[in-house]
Amino acid sequence: MKRLTLLAVALTMVLGMAATSFAAPEVTISGNVLVNAVWRDNWDFAAGNDNVAKSEKEMNIRQRADLYFTVTANENLKAVIGFRSVRGDWGQGGMMADESGSGAANTIDLRDAYLDFNWPGTSVNVKAGLMPIGLPAAVGGASMILNARTTGVLVSSPITENISVLGGFARAADGNTDAAVSASDDSAIDNWIVALPMNFEGFSVSPFFMYAPMGVNAGGTANAIAGMTNQTAGATPVDGIENAWWAGSSFAMTMFDPFVVSADLNYGSVSGDKEQYDRSGWLFDVAVDYTGFDFMNLSLTYAYTTGEDDDATNGSERLPSQINDWAIGSFWFGGGLITGDDLDSDKDNIGFHTVALSATGIQSFAEGLTHDAHIVYAKGTNDKKMANKVYGATLTEDDAMWEVDFNTMYKIYDELTMYNGIGYVNLDLDEDAWGAEKDGGDAWKFQIGMVYQF
Repeated sequence: MKRLTLLAVALTMVLGMAATSFAAPEVTISGNVLVNAVWRDNWDFAAGNDNVAKSEKEMNIRQRADLYFTVTANENLKAVIGFRSVRGDWGQGGMMADESGSGAANTIDLRDAYLDFNWPGTSVNVKAGLMPIGLPAAVGGASMILNARTTGVLVSSPITENISVLGGFARAADGNTDAAVSASDDSAIDNWIVALPMNFEGFSVSPFFMYAPMGVNAGGTANAIAGMTNQTAGATPVDGIENAWWAGSSFAMTMFDPFVVSADLNYGSVSGDKEQYDRSGWLFDVAVDYTGFDFMNLSLTYAYTTGEDDDATNGSERLPSQINDWAIGSFWFGGGLITGDDLDSDKDNIGFHTVALSATGIQSFAEGLTHDAHIVYAKGTNDKKMANKVYGATLTEDDAMWEVDFNTMYKIYDELTMYNGIGYVNLDLDEDAWGAEKDGGDAWKFQIGMVYQF
């Protein structure tokens, strides 16, 4: 009888351990649903040019949804799976009357899917899969070199209490369709990244280095290569790119609170088998924030990126960029409130210096009602002889842009926010560089939308 009792106890312990080992993971759901209406005028800056077809819509209503599942086994292991719907226009595709669910451009795509775990018994964290990967950046909201959702592996670990190390690999693009492709047909663009975040009392700095060996046919991967070479305007990306590398650091200092200083210094270089495919350039930006007011924050920002010289045959003097998500203000450079409500003009148009004065988080007369205001001025650093000749060289040394934005946010509920954005851009293009029919003009936007986050 004792033996049977002991056996029963042992079986209970084993089954209990098994139940613990195979316990159902905890699943949390998050996401958002947004709707955004944008009234726009002259975003193509062609209002005064009778030879340019007026093709832009004056008003769009768009919506989008994100749905995320975080599956947590324990404090050391989880997976994140996220989906995003197409950014659909009301009245088009699957959003036409009675077309919902028909499959007519009404799709949902995988946006994130990655593992996130700590190596057993250590503080080493590993992330692998499709996920957000960006180089360190303190100003502009994101890196001008690389900030995107892409596939890769990131490994990070503390070295001391104040210093960590991060290393990783990210595949930006791969034009190969055959797993057995020969080296002569290789068209992959791989990024190898190392960063050394250092955080001390009152300041932090994050130096980084990224190297990207290029397959011999990597020029065919248009999205990843567009901002990395010196191409004739409108040309298909070319072969002949050999490798690229970037180095830099972000910096933030809070020791003089309520003044906060942030800055970035970036350099990048791309080499090819012909000099005209070479590209190298710099970015420097700095922002000084004053956080001493209890009703708003003030920020003064300056940024400079090198521009083209007067010779298209000697390569490019602009900073190479893979996925540029840097922005100040909320209209010309990007930085829109929801979706489809900015020009995103810095995407491939590096070669400018700009200054911006911003007041953010302005407390208004009602609880939950706040405002942001921006004044932005930009001037090109590209030689005027390069107008219309080099891919993305939008602003020359004789071109200038003014922007004024006033944005309002109202918390209807903690999870539901209404947004209103009003923006104005004046673009002054040099007629001698661009021609008499391309002198810029005024662009406007009025936007109102809602976002429910859950």
